[in-house]
Amino acid sequence: MERHRSLRMTLLLAAGAAGCSNAKSPDVAVVTLGEPQATPRDAGVPEEPGQPAPRPPRGVGWVTERDGTVHRATRVRCDATIDQRACSGTERTFQCRTDADCKEGPRGKCVSSFGQIGAYCGCEYACESDAECGASEACVCKGTGALREQHSVCAKALCSVDADCPGSTCGLSAYFNGCWEQVTLACRTKEDTCLSDADCRSSDESRGAACVVTDPEAESVRWECAGISCAIGRPFVVDGQPRAAQGAARDDWRAPAELDVASLSPEARELAAAHYAAVAALEHASIASFARFSLQLLALGAPAALVGEAHRAALDEVEHARLAYGVASRLAGRAIGPGPLLEAATAPLGAGVAEVVEALVEEGCVGEALGAAEGREIAQRAGDPALAATLARIAADEERHAALSWRALSWMLATFGEPARSAAERAFSRAAARYAVDPAPGPAVHEALGLLPARALGALRREVLAEVIAPCRAALPGLSCDSITPQPSSPPQASF
Repeated sequence: MERHRSLRMTLLLAAGAAGCSNAKSPDVAVVTLGEPQATPRDAGVPEEPGQPAPRPPRGVGWVTERDGTVHRATRVRCDATIDQRACSGTERTFQCRTDADCKEGPRGKCVSSFGQIGAYCGCEYACESDAECGASEACVCKGTGALREQHSVCAKALCSVDADCPGSTCGLSAYFNGCWEQVTLACRTKEDTCLSDADCRSSDESRGAACVVTDPEAESVRWECAGISCAIGRPFVVDGQPRAAQGAARDDWRAPAELDVASLSPEARELAAAHYAAVAALEHASIASFARFSLQLLALGAPAALVGEAHRAALDEVEHARLAYGVASRLAGRAIGPGPLLEAATAPLGAGVAEVVEALVEEGCVGEALGAAEGREIAQRAGDPALAATLARIAADEERHAALSWRALSWMLATFGEPARSAAERAFSRAAARYAVDPAPGPAVHEALGLLPARALGALRREVLAEVIAPCRAALPGLSCDSITPQPSSPPQASF
């Protein structure tokens, strides 16, 4: 458990609370810091765990309830039109060239797209009915619920219609974790911890949280609150969602990358290139996030040292983006860079104390600490020395950024008192719930290229929550170090 000791000490010193470091012994497994945020009584969640009141089935086809929840009362036919433009043949990458090449799903169409790896031809699949989908799948129509896809899709179906769920409903879970979407149909059960998105967020703290099935591969599934889970670090969040620029064919945003790609298969290179292009886009968006943070610090009257560090962190993110775009370009064999990020100029500033503190805790104190630990872990597993060095450099910078967040939080708690403290408590509770579960599986696993399994990332995050975030949270000024309660016989958990 002591492999995160260096990160923990860095953050404790940043929070001005190194004297509490001895309170964290190697035997600590469960931490309880503060009270979790209460769920509104009118949200429909039962007062006692395991005693929910799932609404009874009703309606025909897809039914949308007043609270926004969606369930499937009966099977329905969907419009299977795919409106995307057909592949023209001028794209840079070809996963297909004609519709006949798209054989992995129903109604395949070879379309022209532009993503993080540039212009490409790829297959899209749609469906008209369940019969066109695979075993244990159902056809979800375009525009249903929170589905982000622009056409109907075949989704994993743990149930097909409400009749498969005695006394309950067959709900639609469309979980966008900040990078990709996971669509599932599953019964609502007495074990669910939420009924609707309203149970996971209130109007003044909508940070992308939603009530979804987060792990449809588990033996026993339930609906839980989940939010941004793949955008570790400081995402640029607007209206509760992480924003990033689309990819562009340009070479002025990439640093030289001396990776050995000769031994990699074309498929591995393509998947890894797409992954690092997405990482680069998030690092690029972090520049905007730190720019906004700098303005928020000025609006709150922060000391010059904090404002200066925020600007230096933004410059670090410029280099992080260049490094990641360099890796993506090397893997893809072409220049990849960012397109315009228009939201950087139009996003609201949000300079209220509570709003700034909550964003700081979730995106900086927790998010960047997790990012530093993940970066270090991935660097140790990377098979290429150049890739390992790049990831290690980014991880070291993320650790400094996390320390900045804890210093800024300590100043805000001392300056603004109870409003800041309450906001921090809410944000720490939300972050604990968000990162206590495994993230959604990514499109590929290749540890030597830095693409780790979802379960490995989940386990690492839970370690950092318990061994780093919780003791640092307990050691903040005004809070007792006695808030840490060791229970060595229990498995690692985090509630803070």
